[in-house]
Amino acid sequence: MVKIEGNVRFITKDMTLYGSHVDYNITTGAAHIRNARILTSDFNLVANELVRVNENEYIAKEAEFTTCKDCTESWSVYGGHIRVLVGNYVQVKHGLFRVKGVDVIYLPYLVLPILSKRESGLLVPRISSRSGEGLSFEQPVFWAIDEHKDMTFSPTFWAKRGYGGDLQYRHRFTDLSWFEGNLRTVNDTIYEPLKSNVGESGEQFFRYFTDLESHQHWSPNLVSHVRYTGTRDLDFVRDYPQFTDPKVNSSDFGLQGFLNFRQEFYTIGGEAQYLRNQLYPDPIEFDRSYVQTVPRATFNTVPHSLIQSKIPFFQHIAVGADGSFTRFRQVKPDETLNIRNADRVSLQPYIMWHFLTWGPVSLKSRYVLDQQSYQFVENNQPGAGKNAGLLRTEASFTMDKVFGLAFEEKIPLKLVSEEDLKALRESKEQGLAPIQKDEKPNRLVGELPEFQTALAKDNIIQVRNSYRHSQEFKFIHHYIASENEYGNKNFTNQIQRSQDGLFDYEDAVRSQEYLFGANTTRTLVPPENTVEFQWNNTLIRKTPKNFSFLDDDKYLRDNFSYSKIGWFNISQGYLLNNREREDVRERLTRLMIEAGYYGPQWNIGLQEYYFHLGSQNIFSLNFTRRFEYINLFSNYSYNSFESSNLNSLSFGGQIRPTDVLGVAMVRDLDLEADRNIRTIYSVDIMPHNNCYILSLGYRESLVDQRYSFNIMFNFGDDNFERFRNDYFGVRRL
Repeated sequence: MVKIEGNVRFITKDMTLYGSHVDYNITTGAAHIRNARILTSDFNLVANELVRVNENEYIAKEAEFTTCKDCTESWSVYGGHIRVLVGNYVQVKHGLFRVKGVDVIYLPYLVLPILSKRESGLLVPRISSRSGEGLSFEQPVFWAIDEHKDMTFSPTFWAKRGYGGDLQYRHRFTDLSWFEGNLRTVNDTIYEPLKSNVGESGEQFFRYFTDLESHQHWSPNLVSHVRYTGTRDLDFVRDYPQFTDPKVNSSDFGLQGFLNFRQEFYTIGGEAQYLRNQLYPDPIEFDRSYVQTVPRATFNTVPHSLIQSKIPFFQHIAVGADGSFTRFRQVKPDETLNIRNADRVSLQPYIMWHFLTWGPVSLKSRYVLDQQSYQFVENNQPGAGKNAGLLRTEASFTMDKVFGLAFEEKIPLKLVSEEDLKALRESKEQGLAPIQKDEKPNRLVGELPEFQTALAKDNIIQVRNSYRHSQEFKFIHHYIASENEYGNKNFTNQIQRSQDGLFDYEDAVRSQEYLFGANTTRTLVPPENTVEFQWNNTLIRKTPKNFSFLDDDKYLRDNFSYSKIGWFNISQGYLLNNREREDVRERLTRLMIEAGYYGPQWNIGLQEYYFHLGSQNIFSLNFTRRFEYINLFSNYSYNSFESSNLNSLSFGGQIRPTDVLGVAMVRDLDLEADRNIRTIYSVDIMPHNNCYILSLGYRESLVDQRYSFNIMFNFGDDNFERFRNDYFGVRRL
């Protein structure tokens, strides 16, 4: 036993301990320290008395714990008994949570993570406010059941609305198999179906929203996924958008799932869904006329080669097939004339014929026999069917040009002038020529450098990129060799009248598919007898990776990365057999132009569809511009078709004028209706002490206004560091 008094400092590999009196056991490594202080890279602790049980366990009495580095008074937890497990967690019994030295709340038991190990305990409370409804208080309780599953229960009080809470359960079976369940319940004293004001209804209405999702990877060949999203009333997504928005991705929700089995030459799958329509006037009723898919089975084969040779016009011939069986049902058939209960068998055998490749010239063709057969549930309804032979012949010419050579060069620092070094740093900021410093960072207490590194001179590594511009000219002939509809006249007329008569896109008559109102079909080139010209341009950057002689000798073969940084494409169709249109301009189908650029500061994308007949447009433009302290983004969409009638603008920005302050804003506008759809403001205060982040927010939409504030404390986890250091990379709105 060794006793040391005075200004004592004890250094380990993970921390530094200070104290006025130390009793140290040389044999066991245990120590008893008075007036102790622990400094680590993750936390600070000051205690009247500290016991070092072993290398990884410390027990402190009358102690104060914080993760703040520069200002311990920003926040701290005082406890009569604190147990520290290095690299795992901190247990605090009979604790007081302090902010700026002021006691805020008493915590009988608290667990704070130091690194990544999960531990049961109370999480930081959440407080929010909504206009007309007052404050809400949520206290999450985390239960780490074991290493593979956990649960979070969050009792919540919503001022005027009443009591409720959230429940989350997560279970990871394997790296690729998991289950997650989320539930929110509210005993609402305001809500009443079809009631729009925020006054109390006089009764309590029990509301819930649940989201259950599971993904199972049974084997390398068998995968399944099931998801259920349900609610008692449809207005829940309006009243609690922060909870429901990440869980609702369409205009319906319910039960849906799929099962997929893969083999070397074929794939078999099945999917089913039973969904609830959100676009229904009664919020607590189920739309029984909604068409359900129960179920859908699919079968696909990989292309099977019949001939592969060097003989011109017989270089490669392959065949394959895709097929499906789908059952469509309504709980209660609607009163319209459309048939909505049917069984459909779809089969598309195909043949791919690659005629030749001669230098930059390529010629190939593909023929698909697309056919569907229908059986109907209604009495006295005969079956129906349709088929079409689709032929697509393509002739292409490709040109490539390479600029520069991709390599990595190590240059002694003494040979680089200040001007060249400045230019290299500027090019690094622009993402053109990355620079790597070939030296280890200095440490106050650390390992000695290796002998060779100590004698080596400082170097910089300059990375040279190369670029490839690829141009592709294509002439594509679309042709319907045969087409036929037969059987039930009511149904064949139904699928030809409008898009409303279809179950999905497979029901469309192929020669009329492009005439329907959906953007996915109207932007297609008419397949009946049309020639299409395409001019495609792509700019690709080739960058060398970090090179190591010890990495499998893959320097020349596998030591480059490729990225698409620019593109410009044009596509125009021309009708060949439309005798009613004598003018050349009247035979032109839609014109498609798309372009984009992706770089370190700029990200821009443009797409335009122009329809010569009728002079209609479908246009979209999005861009992002990042400066050193500002990030701007915008998205504009326009559709001039009367059935779509879209003219919307979304824009916003993030500004970080100092390290302490960050401001963000996003706004969605409906220019057609001249209305503000949604506006969100947020302010983040990030003190230099790296202890906490205070986030203030305001959200205004068509249905409500919300204020929110949140405090994120630094418990040494990666999320806090990323939220603070990568301000423009983390989504805050």
